[in-house]
Amino acid sequence: MNALEDMFEHKLRQQYYAETQLVDELDHMARMADNEQLSDGMAEHRDETRDHVSRLETVFDEIGSTPAPIEDAVVDGLHEERIELDESIDDAGMRDMGYMTAGMMTERVEMTAYEGLELMADRIGYGSEVMDPLSANREEETSAFRELEAMSESSEMKSFWDRITPS
Repeated sequence: MNALEDMFEHKLRQQYYAETQLVDELDHMARMADNEQLSDGMAEHRDETRDHVSRLETVFDEIGSTPAPIEDAVVDGLHEERIELDESIDDAGMRDMGYMTAGMMTERVEMTAYEGLELMADRIGYGSEVMDPLSANREEETSAFRELEAMSESSEMKSFWDRITPS
């Protein structure tokens, strides 16, 4: 990579990989979550993530490139962690808590990735055709994070915390 445009495209390809992988992860967690609110939230964000993929494909078109994913070790690590949770946790509430915290971690990573893409796109001088889809994705990731954060403090999760927290 010798130019900022090269770095931007590389990071865009990594984010494309992340979003396409997360569609499947979110679908799995939506089906496996015991808490209805969490399950519904994961399913809703899965659908938003499909929109994120579409927006990234628009960005590729705008910069004259084709969507070709580049593996991302962070996303692969999150996938491995989810598999480990599924295999090692029998309690549905504990698994839901694992999914919730994994979701929060993933959203933080995605928010940061989009902030970096927006920073590079701005420095390169890309217009709204590139900036707007990236911003829309970042805003939805931020919203998903806030929803998970609020859910972690809900009465249903409070009863879970009360059940597992030593007196």
